[in-house]
Amino acid sequence: MRGVPLHLLLGLGALLTLAGYAHRLGFLPSAVVGVGLGLYGVLALWGLRFGLRHALLLLGLLAPWFPPALFLAPLLFAGLFARNFSEKDQGAFYGWALVWPALALLLVWHVFPTFYAFYLSLFERVNFLRPAAFAGLENYRILLQDPLFWRALGNTFWYVVFTVPTGLLLATFVAILLNTRVAFLGLYRTLFFLPYITALTAAAAVWRWIYHPEFGFLNWLLRTPGLDWLNTPTGVFALLLRPLGIEVQGFWAGPSLAFVAVMAMSVWHFLGYQVVILLAGLQAIPKEYYEAAELDGATFWQRHRLITWPLLSPTTFFLFTLGLIGAFQVFTQVYVLTPTGGVLQDTLTLAFYLYNKGFRDSDFSYASAIAMVTFLIILALTLVQRRVLERRVNYEV
Repeated sequence: MRGVPLHLLLGLGALLTLAGYAHRLGFLPSAVVGVGLGLYGVLALWGLRFGLRHALLLLGLLAPWFPPALFLAPLLFAGLFARNFSEKDQGAFYGWALVWPALALLLVWHVFPTFYAFYLSLFERVNFLRPAAFAGLENYRILLQDPLFWRALGNTFWYVVFTVPTGLLLATFVAILLNTRVAFLGLYRTLFFLPYITALTAAAAVWRWIYHPEFGFLNWLLRTPGLDWLNTPTGVFALLLRPLGIEVQGFWAGPSLAFVAVMAMSVWHFLGYQVVILLAGLQAIPKEYYEAAELDGATFWQRHRLITWPLLSPTTFFLFTLGLIGAFQVFTQVYVLTPTGGVLQDTLTLAFYLYNKGFRDSDFSYASAIAMVTFLIILALTLVQRRVLERRVNYEV
């Protein structure tokens, strides 16, 4: 491009526009914005070597009074003089111009908050009402010695172990059944997808009634009147082994009956989404494979074990990855079904503990430390999962 690389100046202007608003909200020091503005000014002045028309880019220096000027000045310059650019330069500029709005949303709602959460975690008890002293890694040291954190991590671990494989296997079975030619197939698919499009809060409220100890549908169905599903802290392994005379305690007692009830509701709610994705994967498998296997005498289970499962591996890998990430962030259904985190904090999860620290105790620095540790755990498990499982994924149909 003759003159300053306009697409780079556009990107810098977009970042500085966001930084300007962050500074106005008190999230960034003025020095950061000042350095960025100075860099923009240098690039704009350098453009004057290629013609006085590049002086239009200097309008971006009005950003201290009007932050979007940094982004609008390159756009205005391109609108007036783009006809003089080469086709390659026009493609580069307009491509970035179309990408930046979506990229800006990603930065505002995901990337910048991550760095800001780490920044907050380095201070002592941030509540935005008074200045907070710098504490370094003290919050992380306290976190590693916090029994409630380990309790929440253990509960979250059980949630992942129970819900992710169970939901995936059940969804695969249902998707295989719905992939056959049966009457009212569209109705069945709709019925399975309806729970997912129902608001999670409303669905959890209905399940709270289902689990009610006196008037709940589940106790009526199982003929167990008075069983308080959501307030029974005893682990399910302990309940199952107790008739055999085996007593287990602590972590090895397993998730509480209350938490298993939460897990059952979660599997039910997200089943429809997984079924729809798996149905799309099943319909991409050529039917000739099944016909050839049937001619060779393969049974129903052999066809699905040797054909469906290997060729469905990209879809199951995708759902397993999303399920793992989502399971570590579970909050809504736990909060609605057990608002206090259970009788003995037996349904407390990492996201629920983060919420309590941030919005109940007004300790956003400690909550940010929990968020950063949760992020690192999810990142590590996702990388391990990708290294271990992706090699077994068959992308060729």
